[in-house]
Amino acid sequence: MMDPIPYTRPSITECEVSYVEDAARTGWGPKCYDYIVRFEGLFRDFIGTRHGIATSSCTGAMQMGLAAMGIGPGDEVILADTNWIATASPILHLGATPVFVDILADSWCIDPSAAERAITPRTRAIIATHLYGNLCDMDALLDLGARHDIPIIEDAAEAIGARYRDRPAGSFGLFSTFSFHGTKTLTTGEGGMFLTSSDALYDKVLTLSNHGRDRQQAKQFWA
Repeated sequence: MMDPIPYTRPSITECEVSYVEDAARTGWGPKCYDYIVRFEGLFRDFIGTRHGIATSSCTGAMQMGLAAMGIGPGDEVILADTNWIATASPILHLGATPVFVDILADSWCIDPSAAERAITPRTRAIIATHLYGNLCDMDALLDLGARHDIPIIEDAAEAIGARYRDRPAGSFGLFSTFSFHGTKTLTTGEGGMFLTSSDALYDKVLTLSNHGRDRQQAKQFWA
């Protein structure tokens, strides 16, 4: 009998191990943000947005982004009916209503026509989830959003490195979220990233993610 073939396993080399060891030994006090800030900058530049905030998960990044938009009770957010619960649960946690629509057969991504039919006066956002490396029809979705004045959000948890018309996934929407779970293309064990080019949205999510503290303040702890 053949040995089982693991369906997913990250590539961990001595280089990664050495960075983890260094972070555990030195990443304290005034250096507590060093690795995070470097990671945020490198990832932000790779995707091509103005801002990046590392988070505990892609789910957390999505919830903070929606909260920063002011989404709450009475609002609706449109998303594909194939979405994992982690995309829908932030909507519910904020008291809003997820509205599920059909997908395109060739990509398994949200059908822009179905999304347009689901729009109501309560629609506050449309989430475009890029699935299995397939990207949503961003041309159609961005046109739809512009015509109805509805922001498009990218759930790019499974799309690190994927491109649409030579632009990286995560560079199109009002904001985008990424996952670094152990099953994803790039892993930190667990974790996520919030990306946006909106200064206002960045400031709000930064406040939400860090207990209201400014990342740039020199003193993080008080006696």
